[in-house]
Amino acid sequence: MAPDASAPASFDSLRHEVQARYDDLSPHLQRLARLALEDPNRFALETVTSLAQASEVQPSTLIRFAKEFGYSGFSDMQKVFRLRLIEGAPAYREQIYQHRSRLEATAERDPMAILQEFTDASILCLERMKDTVEPAALARAIEMMAAADHIYVIGQRRAFPIAAYVAYGLARLEHRTQLLDFVGGMVPQQVATLRPTDLLIAVAFAEYTPAVVEVVRDVHIRNIPILALTDVPTSPLAKHSELYFCVDDADIHRFRPIAGSMSLAQSLIIGLGYYKDARKEVSAT
Repeated sequence: MAPDASAPASFDSLRHEVQARYDDLSPHLQRLARLALEDPNRFALETVTSLAQASEVQPSTLIRFAKEFGYSGFSDMQKVFRLRLIEGAPAYREQIYQHRSRLEATAERDPMAILQEFTDASILCLERMKDTVEPAALARAIEMMAAADHIYVIGQRRAFPIAAYVAYGLARLEHRTQLLDFVGGMVPQQVATLRPTDLLIAVAFAEYTPAVVEVVRDVHIRNIPILALTDVPTSPLAKHSELYFCVDDADIHRFRPIAGSMSLAQSLIIGLGYYKDARKEVSAT
């Protein structure tokens, strides 16, 4: 069977197709979709059997997954992932595995190895982020922040320091801002005050804090704009946001580096500052 003419010919087009149709896929196909988006190098290099085991599905499910997107079979779909590697996409995940292995092998007897591996992994994340963040998306995010009457920021667990910095930065710019920190258990009441002219900035990574996901869903249902910082396109934040950024902070340890996410947060704040200054200059002339 020949591939359908509409089958995505590049990884980017396939990625967009998977994201658009994710909610309509069966649970088993969603598992494969998450693996394909989160670790495309693995999809390019491993066999049907090993991928099936990693996703806890039958090998035939991978064939069904490929045909779902117009390919004649899994090998036909795998060519798209392999082309991505041939065209020069960095073997990011393999480098992360190497950092993790070195950390596990040396950290107990050499504390300096922790600093070295975390620093190197953070640099790798920062370099990757420069290649994956789209300039148009960054500009749009800054415009969304500038247009909001009031910005609410939410993030818990590993995401909390990033959310707290966003709120701090916005306050420094004298933009009306509130950090939803769950102190006193009043977040549902605070969220109820959001209006369509406001903006929610949500930060969460797997495992996603249920309370944060619930707030994002509630705000989405009320058609209030959401800007999200998360880890993968299939995250519950990405699904419900008007605009989202995916930052893959290296999983070399259960305490992951946050340099990439923090750098993006700082870029948004600094960009907003320059944007507001430029608007003031235009108004003054």
